[in-house]
Amino acid sequence: MTRIRHGPSLPLLSLALLLLVVLSSSCARQGAQGPQEERAGDQGRGQSAPAQTTRGEESAAPAGTTVAPGADREGREEASSRPSPNPPRAGESGFTAAPEASGGEEGAARAIAEVRFGRHEGYERVVIEFDSPRVPRWALSSPAGEGYARIYLPGVENVRETGGGFGGEIMDGYYVVRDPRGGFFVDVFATGPFRYRVLELESPGRLALDYAPAGGSLARPLPVRGERNVVMEPRPGQAVAGTLTVSGYSRNFEALTTVLLRGPDGSVLARESVTASDWSEAWGYFEATLEVPPFAGQATLAVGAESPRDGTFRGVEVPVVYGG
Repeated sequence: MTRIRHGPSLPLLSLALLLLVVLSSSCARQGAQGPQEERAGDQGRGQSAPAQTTRGEESAAPAGTTVAPGADREGREEASSRPSPNPPRAGESGFTAAPEASGGEEGAARAIAEVRFGRHEGYERVVIEFDSPRVPRWALSSPAGEGYARIYLPGVENVRETGGGFGGEIMDGYYVVRDPRGGFFVDVFATGPFRYRVLELESPGRLALDYAPAGGSLARPLPVRGERNVVMEPRPGQAVAGTLTVSGYSRNFEALTTVLLRGPDGSVLARESVTASDWSEAWGYFEATLEVPPFAGQATLAVGAESPRDGTFRGVEVPVVYGG
């Protein structure tokens, strides 16, 4: 008897085809999910960077910000700024006229790498960038009625910027000075009365100092500033008598700074030469003491140095009157 072999029945064939379709769809979905998860992981890593404020993120200025020429990276400070550990507070803006502020971490940085300036809506900003991810110990002094603030940086050992003009509406310029007690300090001058705000920023470590106009007038005249000499004391028109301390900073050749008091007739009433704390790497602080004899009228305090070429005296002049 001949046996007839029967092929698979139609129901079994349909079931097999259905299983094949299901398996193919599952494999296709798994293949598509792999790349999606990898891209999501990459996006997650990319989104974690803003908390550390990379240079790429800082290149764009915030809305409403005008970045000054030569300071195209300054606007980057906005997104990651945080108040200093001991922030001055004056209203919602954080601007204040407090005479002192401080913050930073001991030993966090050893050098000033860069100083930048930028204009913003309602205020102007200078940024001191350091050579490390964090901000070193700092202390700010802003004497009442004065047109400058001074930032002490006792842990800084080297500087790559020494000073310059800003040409701002409220911020005028800055000087980096070697402190004879150790470290450096930075004087930031204003064009008139101001309030300030300090922010610490990370990666890299930066200290942002903001000035906003305060209105009114300064209580004292601004210090006399020249190309190589800045006289912090005395101020123009000040009455002098007895023992007079003349202080400031200079960049005269070999740090030698000479202070002359000339009478109304041009005669030299007193003279003193001192050595500043620096002159080649940064501005050098100096302090000289003069004994002021009586005189009538207006005298002139000259601070500078004699030219090594022709011996002429080059410096700045501060008019003073006798106060005895």
